[in-house]
Amino acid sequence: MELSGLPPVRLHDLRHISASLSLLEGNDIKVVQERLGYSSRQITSDTYTSVLPQLARREAESITSANPATSPTTCASRSTSRARRSATT
Repeated sequence: MELSGLPPVRLHDLRHISASLSLLEGNDIKVVQERLGYSSRQITSDTYTSVLPQLARREAESITSANPATSPTTCASRSTSRARRSATT
């Protein structure tokens, strides 16, 4: 390592780098959980969504796309409709 001029990297750091890159590439969190040997998907999610905001955003978007009634666009249009109704009454 000294000859390369790179800072020292622990094996544990490489494990986190591998998991982070895998999740950023869109690999399923369950696959990453199993590769890391975590006992549950929740532990993996808790560990990496705090480090990778993109992952948290992607999970939220997938939940929203599964239930269109909760999408930000749908909620915004409902708010506008309610505001129009209350303005006319």
